[in-house]
Amino acid sequence: MLKQACPVCKIVGALAIIGALNWGLVGLAQVNLVEGIFGSGAARWIYGLVGLSGIALLVSYFYTCPVCKKV
Repeated sequence: MLKQACPVCKIVGALAIIGALNWGLVGLAQVNLVEGIFGSGAARWIYGLVGLSGIALLVSYFYTCPVCKKV
């Protein structure tokens, strides 16, 4: 699905996957990998980007990406 997507959609998908895997680790093993790697300051920015990617994915259920439609 993401193989034929535009670069922006690939980044959004990758951020959503990273966020999902991180929350899975927090829930199952109580390990916050993002904070462990980047520290709490940078992790806030990453969480913000993951949240924005979630909003972009939600919007993509209702609207088609104009760039991906051309691919």
